[in-house]
Amino acid sequence: MSSDRIELSFKNKEIRMWAFIMVPTVVVGFILLYFAEEADHFGFRVAPYVLLMLSYAFYYIWRYRYRKKKKDKG
Repeated sequence: MSSDRIELSFKNKEIRMWAFIMVPTVVVGFILLYFAEEADHFGFRVAPYVLLMLSYAFYYIWRYRYRKKKKDKG
């Protein structure tokens, strides 16, 4: 077994950042999907998916930089 275990608690900064980024994104995405049926113009149908993809990209870019900085320090 590997000693690279992940601590699934809010003590882990990666888990905290994922929750702070993704939970509000999912809530806003559901709200946009709900109202997208009424306002189908201006690309509101794609907006929740674009928002979700951008937030995933933002998280993983942050995670890459965080791990790189952590690796360089330690």
